[in-house]
Amino acid sequence: MKNSEQEKATGLTESGFNRRAFVKGAGFAGLGLAGAAVIGSKFGTSEQKVDAASGVSDADILNFALNLEYLEAEFYLMATWGTNLVNHGVITKADETGPTTGGHMVPKFGSSPYAYAASGLRVDEMNHVKYLRAALGKYAVKKPAINLNALGFGYSSVDDWLKLARIFEDVGISAYLGAAPLISSKTYLAAAGAILATEAQHSGAIRQFCILAGVKSPMVDSLDVPPTHPTPFDVDKNALSIPRTPSQVLSIVYAGGTCSGGFYPDGLNGNIKCTS
Repeated sequence: MKNSEQEKATGLTESGFNRRAFVKGAGFAGLGLAGAAVIGSKFGTSEQKVDAASGVSDADILNFALNLEYLEAEFYLMATWGTNLVNHGVITKADETGPTTGGHMVPKFGSSPYAYAASGLRVDEMNHVKYLRAALGKYAVKKPAINLNALGFGYSSVDDWLKLARIFEDVGISAYLGAAPLISSKTYLAAAGAILATEAQHSGAIRQFCILAGVKSPMVDSLDVPPTHPTPFDVDKNALSIPRTPSQVLSIVYAGGTCSGGFYPDGLNGNIKCTS
């Protein structure tokens, strides 16, 4: 009997995949690609607009996600163990186009009440890197150069770490959610949805830690909802999680740059790498 959709979703291999299945007419706002269409539904007075373009493949979208997973994995490895993906043996030196710089192990993390969660985050993000690289096989992009000090905080204390971890988790969720309306294959929707659900668990935990510790995590754009007692969850006025287009995500991780900057001094690797 042939594999079911669920089995295929959890068993993506290096043998390749349908480059047309993951995204139907995939494209995103601000990527400078031809054509435009409104995708998704109106909720109240809000409307999500996504540019439709023929030049973006399923591999391009998975690689966009992989670039973000590289960043998260490097952050948690550095903050908790003072190491990175290459030194920890997750990838080889040949699997990167630039080094990861900045950041250091957070002082006294081992005695923090959040140490157990940080360990889980580290393991999960490393496994996301492995999972996406296996799914992409020969199409997987290499890890780009990463600057972990892009925002100037995240490592001086556990509270400082929570500020940056919250941003990574909420922005990561919005990136996966922004691609959801474009996915036509049940197999790849299930795969992306499984990662999204994991990231949502991460976000919920980190946001509650921020509130309990009295940590104020700054807004990164006009869509952002930092955790406070009145806003414990990252949702809009309709209690819906907030999607971001790749262009909006890139603007955050590039710290306002167009094709590079911020956490990615040389830009992302792959075809989705500029905001305009």
